[in-house]
Amino acid sequence: MKKALSGYFGLLIWLLAVSFNLHAQFKLEKIPFRIDSHIHLYDTNREGSSTFLDPVKHEKIYYPHLIPEFLKVAVPSGVNYAIVIEASKRREDNFWAMNVVNESTNLLAFIANLDPRDPHYISDLDVLSKNKKFRGIRIRPITKIDLSDQSVINKLGELAKRKLVLELGPNEGPIEAIETIARKYPQMNIVIDHMAGGKIQNNETVPDDWNKRLEKLAALPNVYCKVSALFDLSGQSPAPIDATYYRPFIDRVVHAFEPDRILFGSNWTLSEMYGTYGNLIGMYDQYLEKKKGISVSKFYAENAIKAYGLKIKE
Repeated sequence: MKKALSGYFGLLIWLLAVSFNLHAQFKLEKIPFRIDSHIHLYDTNREGSSTFLDPVKHEKIYYPHLIPEFLKVAVPSGVNYAIVIEASKRREDNFWAMNVVNESTNLLAFIANLDPRDPHYISDLDVLSKNKKFRGIRIRPITKIDLSDQSVINKLGELAKRKLVLELGPNEGPIEAIETIARKYPQMNIVIDHMAGGKIQNNETVPDDWNKRLEKLAALPNVYCKVSALFDLSGQSPAPIDATYYRPFIDRVVHAFEPDRILFGSNWTLSEMYGTYGNLIGMYDQYLEKKKGISVSKFYAENAIKAYGLKIKE
């Protein structure tokens, strides 16, 4: 009996030692703060402001998601700050977002949704630019836009003049137009959302030409890519929470853009349709624990600061 107990406790001690060593081996670098570069805030009680959501399809998240709701899930996960991306296509909602962001020191910046073809485009830029938290626009217009249109390209120069950022959806293009814009305005950072158009489908990464798209975008030194919306792009609901599932997918973006031009983003609240914020951050942490050559600080904070030109007072 004593021998059995001795063997049992010996095994227990060995398992604890192995667990401790593994934890120490893969312990993440401690950093003072983390920045989620892609969240959405909205108030479903404001008539017409949340039309990008379907009340039935998005029933789970179809209620006001404002600063308290974000901080409730983010802070316990170690995320201190965020950048708000305006999802509404209504012009007036950009100014609503500005006022909301101004209410919190945890919200570092906001990206408006302005259409360069709109007659109010330049005047809206002038008004928004007076706010230090305004850092650029994401083009998500009501009617499809041709980025190769020379008049549109010229209007984007207004962003460069103001040292603002151009943000583009994951499948925005054509790719030749993005190349033209990036080369014409080399001092203007361009941020491509959500893995630049890739996704997981039937455990395979699609589309087939995604690697070529990554290579072309990454060849432009002022273009960044968000490692974001991974739960949304997982092809499963609920989304897997083990980083092993996403590792080949993320690796392709990291390989193309290298560690200095990738940004962490959640796509909250839409990410909540597929899993919790805490599990999403846990998955990112798992990935980083076993990925050599990526600075945790750069992934979670420094690259966002550089891409968006942020200033943080700690």
